[in-house]
Amino acid sequence: MLPKQSSQQNQMCFQIHKNGAPVDGVSYPTLVEAAAALEKAGQGGEVTAVDGLDQIVRRYTADECRNARNSR
Repeated sequence: MLPKQSSQQNQMCFQIHKNGAPVDGVSYPTLVEAAAALEKAGQGGEVTAVDGLDQIVRRYTADECRNARNSR
């Protein structure tokens, strides 16, 4: 039997990370917004999906971010 995930684990947001640490402390509700903020900042880094417990769930490549921005 699989353990139930807490509601905090189910809450996803997107953050900008550089060298494994959050850059600006801002969480974005969508990949598109986070990708746009990353591009605007021009400091490098990566967009990551983070759960409600601040654990990185997924890292997005530059191509995935570009595709998300272009699809809106």
